Parts: sequence; C-alpha cells; structure tokens
Amino acid sequence: MANSKLQPKDGRFLAVVLLLITLALIYLVGIHWWFVAPHLEIAGQMQELREQQARFSRAIAERPEIEKRVAEVKAYEQGNQAFLSETDPNAASAALIQRLKAAMSDHAKNEARCQNVSTQSYNGGEDELYKRVTVQARLKCDLEPLAAILYDLENGKPYLFVDQVMIYKQQTYTPPGAKTVAVPLDVRFNVSGYLREPGKAAK
Repeated sequence: MANSKLQPKDGRFLAVVLLLITLALIYLVGIHWWFVAPHLEIAGQMQELREQQARFSRAIAERPEIEKRVAEVKAYEQGNQAFLSETDPNAASAALIQRLKAAMSDHAKNEARCQNVSTQSYNGGEDELYKRVTVQARLKCDLEPLAAILYDLENGKPYLFVDQVMIYKQQTYTPPGAKTVAVPLDVRFNVSGYLREPGKAAK
C-alpha cells in the first residue's frame, strides 16, 4: 500500500506537467491568437504582395519587347496579301464577283460555252477566327474552262477558297439522226475570302 502512494518526486513531476499545460493554454489563448496569428497572416500577405510586385516588375520590364513584337505582327498583317484588301463585307463580295468575272474572261473565250448565270452574297456558315465573305456562283460552263477558272480563283492573291462544288450534267433530247450537241455543265459553288476583321469565334 505504501508503494501505491505518490512520492514527492512524482508530485513535482505532475506539477511541472500541469504548469507546462497551463502555460501552453495561456500562450494559445492569450498570446498566439491575439498577437502571433495576426502577425503570421500579415507576413503571409506581405510575401504574396512581394511576389505580385516581382511579377509586375518583370512584366513592366518586358513591355517594350512585347510592344515591339505586337507592332511587328500588326505590320505583317497589314502587308499580308492573304486577306482581302476591302474592309466592308459588301465591297469584298463585289470584289469576289469581279475576280470570278476576270477569271472567266481569261479562260472562257466562247460565252456560249461558259457563262455566269448568277452570283449572290451568302451570309451563312460557321463562326471563324476571321470574318469570312462568301459569294455563291452558278455557271453554265464546259469542263475545260471551268477547271482553269477554279484554278485561278484558288491560286491567286488574296487567297480565295472554292467549296460546295456541285456539277450537274444537263439532259437534252436529240432527235434520231440529228447531230449530238454537247451542253455546258450546270455548276454551282461558293467562293470565299477573309477580311482582316476578327470573326465571331475570336470574340
């Protein structure tokens, strides 16, 4: 029974432990949350601000080089002949029609064998990075001049694109014994070009 009683050294040890616990509680409640924690939060915010300042300083230092590159890109775009020179879609449509007529004039010497039936602007299509201008064309033309016309359209400058090509062979009645006369093909296609103006996909 005597051994189960606390010895003086055990009491001192317990007192030290209780004192340490009390001091820790006093520190947490009375010092840490009121003084240390706010200072740590402020120190963290100051570090974040210093990092932001460093990033901004690097961006400011790089600004002249960035502006130089932007100016080079703008100069290149202005001199880039891939785009239509017009700034208005209506004027660009008229220019596309003139390109088509010029190609027909170069390669369709016989108007009876290749003629422009109709041309009209087309405003449909998917959203793209640059504004697309499209003209729908319908020709009645033999295959040989037609191939040359389409080649000219797609290989000149500014760049044009021909798509949605549909070719129909017209059926005609030839009386028995009469000489068969070849009928020009009925051809429909879209011819498109791009303005420098950003399209809806870029906005």
